Amino acid sequence: MVLARLWRLAGPGRCRALLLAGLLLLLLQHVAKQEVGRTSHTEPPRGETSGHPPPNVVFVKTHKTGSSTLQNILFRVGERHHLTVAFPRYTYQFAYPQPFAAAFVEPLPPGAARYNLLLSHLRLAAGELRRVMPLDSLYLTILRDPIRTFPSVFAYYRSTVPAFRALANHPQPLAAFLQAPEQYYDPADAGNGLARNPMAFDLGLEASGEEGGSRWDRELERLNRTFQLVLIAEHFDESLLLARELLGLRLEELAYVRLNARRGGGDEALAPGLAWRIRTWNWLDVRLYRYFQAVLWRRVELYGYTRMKGELEALRALLRETRETCLAGEAAGPEETADELRPWQPDTAAILGYNLRPGLPPAQHASCYRLVLPELQYHARLYYQQYGREICVLPRD
Repeated sequence: MVLARLWRLAGPGRCRALLLAGLLLLLLQHVAKQEVGRTSHTEPPRGETSGHPPPNVVFVKTHKTGSSTLQNILFRVGERHHLTVAFPRYTYQFAYPQPFAAAFVEPLPPGAARYNLLLSHLRLAAGELRRVMPLDSLYLTILRDPIRTFPSVFAYYRSTVPAFRALANHPQPLAAFLQAPEQYYDPADAGNGLARNPMAFDLGLEASGEEGGSRWDRELERLNRTFQLVLIAEHFDESLLLARELLGLRLEELAYVRLNARRGGGDEALAPGLAWRIRTWNWLDVRLYRYFQAVLWRRVELYGYTRMKGELEALRALLRETRETCLAGEAAGPEETADELRPWQPDTAAILGYNLRPGLPPAQHASCYRLVLPELQYHARLYYQQYGREICVLPRD
C-alpha cells in the first residue's frame, strides 16, 4: 500500500524513474546486507571519525514547538562529522500525517553502512523507526506549552488543515474556532491531525475516549521509555545542555538563533477565556506537556542546579557573542530577508529570517550562514551533498 502510494504520487517522468532506481538500490542493499560487517575499509565508514563519533539520533520534529532550531543544530553536527542522514523520499517530510514507515526513507547512499541521523517531520511509529535506524540510536523530541503551540499551529496551517479552512478569512479565526470546535473538526479526516492535540498526534497518540483513566498514564510512560530526552521549549537552554551531555557535544556546537518564528508570535495576548478553551480542546497535549515538564526538572535536579547555572551563563554568553558576530540585526520579515536565507512562507503568517553581517571573513561567513539557514534550504543542501543530485519534490495530493 505504501509503495503504491509513492508510485501514484511520483507520476510519470523523472520522479518515477528515481523511485524505480531507489527500489532497485534497496533490493541490492538487502542482498548485500550480510556482507557489510565483514568488509574491510581503508577509510572509516561514513559517520565515523578518528575520534569519538557522535551517537546516532532520531529527532521527532513536532510542529510549531521550536523544533526547527534544534534541527538546525543537529544538521550542523551532521555536516561537520559527515554523518549519513535518513531523508524522506521526494519531499521534506516522511509522508506526514501518515504514521512513519520504513518505505518513506531514501535508500542509503553508496559507501554508507547505516543512517546516523533522522531529523524530519514524521508521525511517530517507533517499530518502523527501529527498522531504519541503528538500535543504539538516541530518541529526542521537543514539546511546548499548548497555550503557545496551538495558536501558532492555527496561524501557520489555517489555510491547509481542513478544520481551520472555513475560518481562514474570519476577523478572529482562533476565537471563532474555539467557540465551537466540533462544528469544524472531523476526527475521521487524517488532515485534521494538527487541529486537536497536535503534539500528541505527532507522537503517535490518538486522543479518543475519556480524558481520565490509566490508559494515558501507560501511554506517557511508554513515550518516556522511547525517548532519551524530551526538550521543553520554555526551558530550551536547560534542555539543550542536557542534550549536550547526552550527545557528547561541545558547548560551541550549541550556538543557535531562533528559527522559523512568525512575526508577532511571541507578543500575542490571548483574549480572556481563550487560554481555558485551548487547554480544554487540547487536553491530551496539556497532559503530555505537564508530564514531560516534570521529567525535565527531575533531570535538571540530577544534573545539578549549581552546574546548570554555571553552564547556562556560559551558553548565553556564547549566544550573545554569536549573534553579535553573525547577524546584521534582529530577525527580519520576508520582505527584508535575502532570497537564499528566506524561510518558506505560508499564506497566513509571515515567518522571520536573518541577514548576515556584511564583510565577514570566508570561514566565519560559512559558519554563520549555516547557523541561519532555514530548514528547507539546509535539507536540500545536505541532500545534494549526500546523493549528488537535487531533491525531486513531489506535488502534494
